[in-house]
Amino acid sequence: MAKILVIDDSSFQRKWIARAVTSLGHKAAEAENGQQGLTLIDSVKPDCITVDLNMPEMDGIEFLGNLKNLNQDIPVIVITSDIQGETKKQCAQLGAAAFLNKPFKTDDLKNALTNCLKSTPKL
Repeated sequence: MAKILVIDDSSFQRKWIARAVTSLGHKAAEAENGQQGLTLIDSVKPDCITVDLNMPEMDGIEFLGNLKNLNQDIPVIVITSDIQGETKKQCAQLGAAAFLNKPFKTDDLKNALTNCLKSTPKL
C-alpha cells in the first residue's frame, strides 16, 4: 500500500481523487494547494503525488518547481482539466511523471500510479 498525496483546490475533485486512490488499495492524504502540499511532504512521506495545475496560493507548475528545487524524488501525476502542449512540456521538464485529463477513468489513474510506483526507489 502506497501513500499518495492529493493536491487540488477543488474539495469535490480532491475527495473524488482520494476515494479513487483508496479504492485502489492506497492511503490518501489531501492538500488544497501547492503550498500546503509542500508543507505536508515531510509528515506524509508520500510515495507519489497528484497535483492540479490551476490553484490559488501556489499552482501546480510552481509546486513542481519547488519540489524539484528541494531535490525531492517523488513521482508526480498532473491531473488537470486542460493541459496544452506547452504546459505539458513545462511540467515534464519540471519532473512530472504522468498526465491525466479531468475527468479521468479510475483505470487511467491505476495505470499512472502503477507506473510511477514501479519507478520509485524503495529505501
